[in-house]
Amino acid sequence: MLMGQTLKEVESYYDGLVPAIYSPNKFPEGFILKHWSLDPEIIHRPMIDAVVDGSTTAIRPISTLDLEFLSNETVRLAKNGSIDLVKNYPCGLKCPGCFSEESIYGDIKNLMFWQEVMQVVDDAKEIGLKTAKFLGPGELFQNPDIFDILDSLNRRGIEFSIFTKGAELGSDDLARQVYGGFGINSAKELVKKIAEYGNIKILLGFNSFFSDRQDKMVGSLRTTSDYQMVNGTFDRRGVVNYTEKRNQALVNLVNAGFNDPEGGQRLTLIADPVGLDQTNEIPSMYRWAALRNMPIIITPTMESGPKSIGLSMYNLRIDPVHLTLINIMEAIYTTALENGILSIEQIKEEGISAYFGTKPCDQVANGLFVRLNGKVQMCPGRSDNSATYGNVHQEPLAKIWINSPNYKLGSISNNWCPAKTSGLPSIVQEEAMSRLLRKQTATRVRSIT
Repeated sequence: MLMGQTLKEVESYYDGLVPAIYSPNKFPEGFILKHWSLDPEIIHRPMIDAVVDGSTTAIRPISTLDLEFLSNETVRLAKNGSIDLVKNYPCGLKCPGCFSEESIYGDIKNLMFWQEVMQVVDDAKEIGLKTAKFLGPGELFQNPDIFDILDSLNRRGIEFSIFTKGAELGSDDLARQVYGGFGINSAKELVKKIAEYGNIKILLGFNSFFSDRQDKMVGSLRTTSDYQMVNGTFDRRGVVNYTEKRNQALVNLVNAGFNDPEGGQRLTLIADPVGLDQTNEIPSMYRWAALRNMPIIITPTMESGPKSIGLSMYNLRIDPVHLTLINIMEAIYTTALENGILSIEQIKEEGISAYFGTKPCDQVANGLFVRLNGKVQMCPGRSDNSATYGNVHQEPLAKIWINSPNYKLGSISNNWCPAKTSGLPSIVQEEAMSRLLRKQTATRVRSIT
């Protein structure tokens, strides 16, 4: 167990767990920490023709969607009243900060089978869709329909990123519980099967190096038994020794080539959210991941969904002028500059990122979030009415897209974070950039004198 140790001791353990690919200040030319960000040639495509309200209209292409999937059996049970997805959230984990436990899953009339979600994907492809991400509800690697879903996306040529806590990718018992009927009897076999899909990226939950802190983030700190799934619902929730399983998942994914530079960056670590008390750990996590060709998304304010409001209010109470937040951001960007992960020219060109030290967020300006009941939102960071733009059961996706505030942002590569205007205001971005530029000037003066 990685607790009660110094940061240096814990980092040494992780150094041995996954070997570094690069050395500090010896990154290849053009190196970037890309995560799921869109390539410029996708963002800046020309207008395309689409039918909106019966007329052919030139519109800006949609580039990405966030999507939700459940197994067809779980949706069927919800629709016939056998299970209540509001009271029995469809996930074996019990993360206290779950972004997706919402009442919309009680909208059983509108819940979509995964084939219906694919019809939305097809509609989006007609207006330019290139990539998608799985957001929930729950854990996709607890969904027995996953291979049918991935096959369907693969046939459509959609690059697909999967948010996961990774327990099934690191536990033979859990992999066997969900996929034993498919002939998969170990976590390594599950990872090997997933690796066969060249269009798949893994976004692995990774909030902390320390097991006590990490286990607390997924509700696993005092758990004594793993979840038990019966007919698509959970008689028991929790994951024992979660951090150990996550670390084994990381090793399995690396051994399967997910961080191999030849294949791009197919493995991103997700530290959402991290606490403001992790100031000492965060830059080390960032550097450690970059040396292994893995972006890490570090955003203290980015707990999504309805619980994000509570997190934002809590952070504002303990950090009312965002000083700690700015210090964290400055520390990460300083680490990036000192280790040659980023150059000051690159930071000036891209702008400060809401995903500290990696490619900026472009998803709001270039996509939408489609919920399991057809509701269309700004992004996973907001679920209030002002961030809801329509429903695919009532309006074509093309019409929702062209009328959305997201569309009106235009073809931009850094939309900062429209969803977190209180927890992550633009002053944070401005002050972080100002500090970095002052440091650069001071360094240049010292070198001259």
